[in-house]
This record gives sequence, structure tokens and C-alpha cells, in this order.
Amino acid sequence: QESGHWRLRPPPRPRAEGLHRGVVCQTAQAMAGGNEQDKAEGSPAKAAEGNNAHANGVATAVGEGNSGGEPSKKGEKGKLMTMALFFAFLFYAQFTCFCLLVLLIFGVALNHGVLCEHYLVILRTRFAHTAGSEKVLDDTIEPVIFLSNHRSWGDFWVDSALLGGTSFVSRWAVAVAIPMSAAWGWLLGWIWFFNRDKKHPEGTTKWMKKFYSESHEMFKEKGVTMYPEGHRTLEPRGIPLKPGGLATAYSLGWPCQVVISKNKEEVMAERKLTLHFDTQIVTSVAKPLRPKDFATADEFIDAVRNTWAATWEDAYTAPPVPRDTAALPGAVRNIWRPAITGRRPELQWVRLGLVLALAAFRLLRF
Repeated sequence: QESGHWRLRPPPRPRAEGLHRGVVCQTAQAMAGGNEQDKAEGSPAKAAEGNNAHANGVATAVGEGNSGGEPSKKGEKGKLMTMALFFAFLFYAQFTCFCLLVLLIFGVALNHGVLCEHYLVILRTRFAHTAGSEKVLDDTIEPVIFLSNHRSWGDFWVDSALLGGTSFVSRWAVAVAIPMSAAWGWLLGWIWFFNRDKKHPEGTTKWMKKFYSESHEMFKEKGVTMYPEGHRTLEPRGIPLKPGGLATAYSLGWPCQVVISKNKEEVMAERKLTLHFDTQIVTSVAKPLRPKDFATADEFIDAVRNTWAATWEDAYTAPPVPRDTAALPGAVRNIWRPAITGRRPELQWVRLGLVLALAAFRLLRF
């Protein structure tokens, strides 16, 4: 009041410093409350954990306040770049397979194990095996079935590089995702495609025995990698082995060798659309199992399952022994070979079609 009159004053503006002190005080009170509760429980570790959790919560809240509840732009950009790298790598793989398909048409076949090692070199993948790991059987002398764990799409690259470029059994549906790899591998004979939904009146085991025998005739240079779990899994100890494939191996009489590799899912994680660099693949190779040493298929299957469990334990717990190359000790591979004739007749039809197409183009042009 001045000179008998009342004078209205505007309310004081809140200072930023006061507001900051208020937030700090509220945070300190909340943290103190959490600490007192944990102290009452008699656990200093829980008190520290509460402090860290609260600090993280405050940081999250501040971030959400700044961005209006939307995801961080930096995080979204990083995710998009990761996905772009994943698909760029797949495109590069298909492009190189297309180039090798053209090379095959002109009569030169490159070992796919060499190509797969090239992919892993790009990702700076490192290789090791356990001290108790056995040498890989020479599958150029006799057909061998390598029983490997199935963790991701990258298994085909990793196992090809580890074992020197074996054959693989795959469903036809896979060809849609990797058309150039599928065409190259099928024409060369190292991808054995089959239709999973098709019924076989003679029985699945008999049909698979015939299928494996005929397919191996198309690519005699190497054995075949089988994934006895049946499909990809990220379970810590894998899943139970399917008896059908093992019964087929017994009926064929081919020696089998369990090959378990750790961290294959870290090379390529297709479920997250990511690739990883500097991954170390640790492998354990078991002693070979020969069907002729077992009286029945059931005895053979039990032996494979016991060996599988022991080899898995060794691969995931034993100290790794680093090595300079991707190929496992004992693995045999030939870098290239001539493929003028080719064992698959479809390859000759592709070559004939190409010649006719070039002839037609020349006639139409002139």
C-alpha cells in the first residue's frame, strides 16, 4: 500500500535454478527413500541397484519428455543402417553366386567352401576348436554325413567353410530367398532340394535313402551336412534330434561325425536382421560313428544322441584353440575343378538355351 492506495504486483517468475533444485530435491528424496527401504532389508547391493534403476528411470523419463514419447532418432537411424547392411550383404552374396553361376555355364566350378570363407573374412570372423576335437573325416574318399547344430541362416556359410564345401539338404522354399545361390548350388549338385510336404508310399526312410544316394552321385567330391534337429533353434542346449534322418544314415551305412560349433548364430541373426563382426566360432568334432559297428538302428541313434550331448558340452565349455584358417583340421577341399560336362542334365539344357538365345539375338540384329 502506497499513499493510501493498494498497488498490485505480478507474482514472481519461477527461476530455472529453483526449478532445477526442486527436481534434484525430489530425485534425492526418492533415492533416499529407496535406500532407506533397502537398508531396512539389510542389503547394500539392493540399495545400489535401486539407485541405478532410479537413475535410469529418470534418464528415460527425461528422454521421453524431450522427444514427445517417440523413439530416439539416433536409435532409429542405427537400426535402419543395421538392416541396410544386412540386406546389402545378402545382395552381395547373391551377386557373387550369380557370377559363379555364369562361370559354371562356361565350364568352371569354384568350391563354395572357398566363397563362404570369403564372406566370413569380410565379417572378420575368427575360428577355433577345442583341444579334444577330432580331425574331420576325409569325405573325398567315401561319403560322410556331418551332423551339425542348426542355429541360423549363417550356418550354411560357416559349415561350408569349416568342412571344405560339403553338400546340403534343403527345402525348395529356401530357393525363393536365395535364388542365385540355389540355382548355382543345384546345377552344380551340392544343394539337394526336396519337397517336405510330399508323401512317399514306400516310406520316408526308404525314400530318403534313395534320395541321398542319387543326390550324392551329382556331387561325389564331398560328403553332406545334415541338421538332425530338423530346424533352426536358439535353445541353449538345442532340441532333441529327429530319428528319421539318423535312421536314414544308418540304412545308408555312411560314417557319421558330429560337428558342433558355438556362436554360429552371432555371425548372422536373421530374426533381428543383423550381422556381427569379430565373432569367434568354436568347434568340437567328435569321433566318427560307423553304422556297421551297431547291430540295430536304435543302438546307432542312441550312440549319436550321447555323442551329440558330449560334443555340445565340449564346444560350449572347453577353452578354444585358435587357428588361422576356417577349414577344420582334416577337412579337404579343392578350390576349383572343370565342369565341362556336368553330372546334372539340366546344366546342359541351360547351356543349350543360352547358345540358342545368343543365336536368335544375332539373327534378329542382322
